[in-house]
Amino acid sequence: TPRFFDDPMNRVGDVYSAVDYMTTRSDVDTGQIGILGICAGGGFAVKAASIDHRIKAVGTVSAVNVGDATRYGWEGKGSETDILGTIEALGKQRIAEANGAEPVYVPYVPKLGDITAPRDLQEAANYYLTPPNQHPNAQNKMLMNGLGAWIGFDAFDLVKNLLIQPISIIAGNEAGSLWHSQKLYEKASGQKELHIIDNASHMDFYHKPQFVDLAVEKLSQFFDKNLKQAKNIEEDTKKD
Repeated sequence: TPRFFDDPMNRVGDVYSAVDYMTTRSDVDTGQIGILGICAGGGFAVKAASIDHRIKAVGTVSAVNVGDATRYGWEGKGSETDILGTIEALGKQRIAEANGAEPVYVPYVPKLGDITAPRDLQEAANYYLTPPNQHPNAQNKMLMNGLGAWIGFDAFDLVKNLLIQPISIIAGNEAGSLWHSQKLYEKASGQKELHIIDNASHMDFYHKPQFVDLAVEKLSQFFDKNLKQAKNIEEDTKKD
């Protein structure tokens, strides 16, 4: 306690633990472990794969680097100095809580009907805060103090030199988050592919069959090809 603390590196740690578990199973070929991340999960997947090379191929859909989104805004139009006021407020809140004040929480997505929010986030609110996707344990809040970890996090900082695995990146051309995928593609120095899908927003890949099916088709081909290649490379290395 208090609950609802969200540190991005804890999410990355969950990926390591998932891979750990998979290596204990006799029905898993540990030479063909891939990872797929959606939205913020795309950023966490990339960060994890940059450090954990047991992951042999990486796919992202509507990827978001939550550190960049926090520092520069959802659509990437801000600057780091814009966050100075938030940093000041975080310091004051930590002092207050250290001296017995109640925690303060902030939302992940805006309130329903907030037309001032970017389109992606309005659609995210509609998706997460209404049936059938709404869940009672997902209360759309995180500890304000957790924002410090978000400000300091960068999902893509190790990509250029450490992400040596093949990566497939999928995003919609109407997504306000598209700049994350483009930045990731630019940074990646290994085998990479970028699919920008016409007429698709960030959230369309969550639930609209025509976009979900297209992403699944491209990713299935990507993982089938690259995980088999990874297995062949591993076997050849053992022979040598």
